[in-house]
Amino acid sequence: MKKRILLLGLAFLLVSSLTVFAQTANQQSGSSDTTTSSGQQGSNSQKCTDVTRKVGLVTDRYNQSQDKYMNAFQNIFKNIEQVALKFKADGYDTTELEKHMAEYNNMIQNANRYYNEFKVGIDNSKKGVCGNSDFDSGQQFDSARTQLMNCKNEMLQLRTYAQEILKQDLLDLKAQVVE
Repeated sequence: MKKRILLLGLAFLLVSSLTVFAQTANQQSGSSDTTTSSGQQGSNSQKCTDVTRKVGLVTDRYNQSQDKYMNAFQNIFKNIEQVALKFKADGYDTTELEKHMAEYNNMIQNANRYYNEFKVGIDNSKKGVCGNSDFDSGQQFDSARTQLMNCKNEMLQLRTYAQEILKQDLLDLKAQVVE
């Protein structure tokens, strides 16, 4: 997985540096040779097509994984929330669980925010390579990669939080004696 991300990053850097080199060379030559200019445009459009296709494949795979994991985390939240309501109706003290559930929900929102920022960054990077934007494609790609790592870390924390904190809260509720 890390190798693929590294290869994709290198491909972006290579394409962006070639694009900048081609634009610089084209400006220095004064665009006197129209066949070279049209050849570069064809090359740039091919690069744009290749990058767009590769980015589309990667983001589709990430979107599927993100949907699967976020659905699982949201289902955990809903299920524990229903159990907490039943315990509360039976007279148990659920204040600690409710506090932890609010933290868990914030963590879910953070993971979604990081992932959305990743998608925006990768789209801006793609637009930068294709010349449709003023964004620096390399910088946007680095930003997107950082947001993806933040999202992955947040999702790991979500899993750990559910396994350690929320599970312990449920066990503590189970151990309470209704007075």
